[in-house]
Amino acid sequence: MPSPVTGEVEARLIALACSTPPKGHARWSLRLLERHVALSEDIPNLDHSTIGRVLKKRNCVLT
Repeated sequence: MPSPVTGEVEARLIALACSTPPKGHARWSLRLLERHVALSEDIPNLDHSTIGRVLKKRNCVLT
């Protein structure tokens, strides 16, 4: 089974992680990203550990 994490999925995750966090949150967390990915129709459902691996691979640090 091919990985659901394609280059396009990585790009969308990075764009989301670099965007302004939702109202009521000072920053993105992996679990918050996981919840937003689950609501997104253009990104396959990924768990927070997979999201963390993608961001780490691309040297994206959540602040």
